[in-house]
Amino acid sequence: MSEPQQPPAQPYGTPPHSAPQSPPSSQTPAVEGAHPAPQHYAGQQQHPAPPQFAGQPYGSQHPPASAHPGSAATSPSSGGSLGRLAFIISLVALGIGLLVTLSFPLVVRSFYDASGIGAFSAIGNGLVLVVSVLALILGLMSMRRPGQQILTGIAIGISASATAGIVMSWLSNLAFALAYN
Repeated sequence: MSEPQQPPAQPYGTPPHSAPQSPPSSQTPAVEGAHPAPQHYAGQQQHPAPPQFAGQPYGSQHPPASAHPGSAATSPSSGGSLGRLAFIISLVALGIGLLVTLSFPLVVRSFYDASGIGAFSAIGNGLVLVVSVLALILGLMSMRRPGQQILTGIAIGISASATAGIVMSWLSNLAFALAYN
């Protein structure tokens, strides 16, 4: 079984081959070197040609990003810049968490009191939690905007895993504290 054969498509702005030719009007004098007026065919709608911009390939109907002053490429609040900010903040949260984790053995040797060690852990992890939640919120806001989403996705992944890790750690510590008191 084969599909029915269709005639080839016509290029934009050219009349179909089977359209009747209208005879030249006797009201317009034939001037040597003059271009003939465009002919209108029955049932054919005239469309204006799309505007062309410098440096743009022929036939493209969209203006370049620099043609509009408020476009997403030139706007400072585009999704890409917000995603980049969320990525940087999530890396800061990751760095703070790494410093807290690496400095924990030094704090254990320095403080002989359990409350000092707990306070250091709570302050350090609380700071990581606040910064990672901020990065998560900015990342989710950036996902709603047009633009490149790779940094936004990485920021959401880093900050969501940091937030989930800290919350689960605090919940497990709370469960052990309540169980052994």
